[in-house]
Amino acid sequence: MNEPSENPNTPVDPDLTTDQLTEFQTILTDIKGCSAEFKNLPGAVRTLQEANSRLSSELQTVRRSLLSRSTLHAPRSSGCVSDACVRRIAATFIQHCARSGALEALASQSTQRDALVNFACHSLDITTRTALTTSDIPLPSEYSGELRELISEFGVVRRRMSPYPIGMGTSRPARMGTRPSFGSIAISGAFGEKSPTITFASLESHKIGGIVRVPREIDEQSVVAMGQFLARYGAIEFARAEDSWGFLADGGGTYETVKGIVQIARDNSKTVTLASTKTHPSDATLADFRSLRTKVNKAALNGRLSAYYLDSTWETQLPTFKTAAETNVYQRLPDGTAILDGYPIVWTDVLQSFTTSAAADSPIAVFGALSFWWMGEHGSPRLDTSEHVYFANDQLAVRFIEEIDFDYAAVDATAALLTAAS
Repeated sequence: MNEPSENPNTPVDPDLTTDQLTEFQTILTDIKGCSAEFKNLPGAVRTLQEANSRLSSELQTVRRSLLSRSTLHAPRSSGCVSDACVRRIAATFIQHCARSGALEALASQSTQRDALVNFACHSLDITTRTALTTSDIPLPSEYSGELRELISEFGVVRRRMSPYPIGMGTSRPARMGTRPSFGSIAISGAFGEKSPTITFASLESHKIGGIVRVPREIDEQSVVAMGQFLARYGAIEFARAEDSWGFLADGGGTYETVKGIVQIARDNSKTVTLASTKTHPSDATLADFRSLRTKVNKAALNGRLSAYYLDSTWETQLPTFKTAAETNVYQRLPDGTAILDGYPIVWTDVLQSFTTSAAADSPIAVFGALSFWWMGEHGSPRLDTSEHVYFANDQLAVRFIEEIDFDYAAVDATAALLTAAS
């Protein structure tokens, strides 16, 4: 009889030995012991998913914060403030609403209110929502500086006058009087004493400002654009008010006894007045504009310091001053600036506009060096929010305030051209 084959493919006997059965039962016991852990596995997975979601949200928050901080010193575009400044203004606006309990007026949906509050907290570096309503958070100095620069772009006097800080009470910057001239000194000779006459200007805080209407229902996506709108609107109106005071303040109650460039020129005979009956701005000639330069100190005739200041409507009249002999007396440059008789023109919309109608005793133009005028400022421009002012219109209000003053450092630095009184 043949022996059994040793072929490895021969099927194994299905009967288990005792040892094998014991090992199999041990495996089943271990599996049963882990069944509780298997049952908890879906919950653990959900916990991991929630933790991952929270981490992603926190990382996104950190990313936005870092991006905001990274633009702190980024250059701003012309006519705008930087994104970081915009975010700060918008966050301050939201913070004012939160402090006054006006968030419901800002956004009717709770999800939008939560998003706006989170935006404000991140922009203001506040860790808790309760801190958002505890105290006022002013604009940092670097952002106030951006707002000042923006005002300078839209206005004239802030850009051209010399700034001077006003502390508590009255500030008294120097005002130059008689200036003895220097002369030659012989070898080993004594120096002659020069004693200029120095007096002092007077700068006090005078509050100016206004209220900007803001529509309600602002969402998180538009709040940054709203911040840019507030910055630009405030800067334009501040510039308009500053130019009006700087040029036209007449010392009356409207201007709280402050006197601007034109009134100081009137008080000190630094004016050129058109001949009698010439009450129309269109009566002014090139000779009148040239005569204006004789009223200022010769030092102010430096082309880098002095300029003509005119309303922008005069650009239609000034080209008529050209003649065959003087074809370049007026030049309009590609960048929008202009030159009259060799001196730059600075356009401002607070002086008398060009017209053929009568405008008696009105300031047509100013010539001189505004750098010899002081523009005083106390603190920084600020804003506050109210939901009550325009309640009937369903709008919010943002109030802009600044404290300024003007005075001259040299009375003969500027002169004014006026139409006849009659």
